[in-house]
Parts: sequence; C-alpha cells; structure tokens
Amino acid sequence: MEYKEKVENIDFIFEKIENSEMFSIENIFFDSNIEYDDISDIISFGEKYDLFEKTGEWFMLTPKGEKLKEFKKGFEKFENKNKPKKYSPYKISSFILTLVLGCSTFYFARANYLLKVQESKIPSLILKVDSLKVELNLANSKLIEYKIKPLKDTLKTKKESY
Repeated sequence: MEYKEKVENIDFIFEKIENSEMFSIENIFFDSNIEYDDISDIISFGEKYDLFEKTGEWFMLTPKGEKLKEFKKGFEKFENKNKPKKYSPYKISSFILTLVLGCSTFYFARANYLLKVQESKIPSLILKVDSLKVELNLANSKLIEYKIKPLKDTLKTKKESY
C-alpha cells in the first residue's frame, strides 16, 4: 500500500471515529462496506505517526490523534501545519537584527581603532610643532639681525663718502 492510500484511509478512519477512547478500525471499514487490502499497514502507519495506540482489541486516540480529529482537514494538512517553517518572521527578524548589530559593531570598532591611532600620533605632532616654532623664532631673529645690520652699514658708508 502506498503512502497516499494510507493517508486516504487514515482520513476516512478519523471521519468515522465516534468514540476517541474506544474504536475498532476493522469495524469502521466493515460498516462502510469499503474494501481494504491490508489493515496492518494502516495500523502500523497510525502507530508510527502516533495517531492511535492499541489497547487490547480496541484502539484509543493519542493526544496527537485527538488534535487531528479536531482539525478535520486531513492528515497531510495537519502534518504540514505542525512542521516548523523554514523562514518564520521571528527567524528573519533576528537574523537581520544580528546582521545590523554586527555591522555597526564592526564600524564603531574600526572608527575607535582609527581614533586611537590618530591620538597616538598627536604627541609626536606636538613635538614637531614645538620644534618648528623654535626654528621659526630663530629664523625670525636672524632675519631681523640681517635687516638691521645692512641698514646701519649703508648709512655709515653713505655718510663717510660725502
């Protein structure tokens, strides 16, 4: 018996069950005048998927079987409903949130590193600025000396030449 036939038979059984605590699969098929090939396949299928369990000569629905009976849309839709979805909104939102936080953490860590590198260069730059100021002051003082000296010399030479 194929899977599809087993599912159809399980759906038929769950439509006909009146008492969930005590029912007979053989009687359901016998009362409906439907031929069935191998009832043991149907029983093993139901027990495999934890829909019912055998208690002596009778069968009893498990909690999953009772949910299937209340669902009333068939075994395949019931199984698909209970399967976890691959991409639920919670999984997608948590993935996006993790991605955004990871990228922002990387960005701020890189910015912090670059800031630390620049801060480590500041003392050496301050020393360079100080040394350049000293050199500039020396150059200005020499320039002032040279400007004053040539004027005095030129004035003396002009006076002496007359």
